[in-house]
Amino acid sequence: MNNSAAIGYMILAAKALGWDKLEIKKLDLAMKSEMDFTTEDKAEEVYRSF
Repeated sequence: MNNSAAIGYMILAAKALGWDKLEIKKLDLAMKSEMDFTTEDKAEEVYRSF
């Protein structure tokens, strides 16, 4: 999966939760930052331990 698809899933999930456009945009920016500075392995580790 590429970053655009992952962010697309995130946007769909946030919309399903009723988040407004500003909240989604903030999450979008935070995700892009994490994708730039966090390895996939670390992100998967965080997901599995959540």
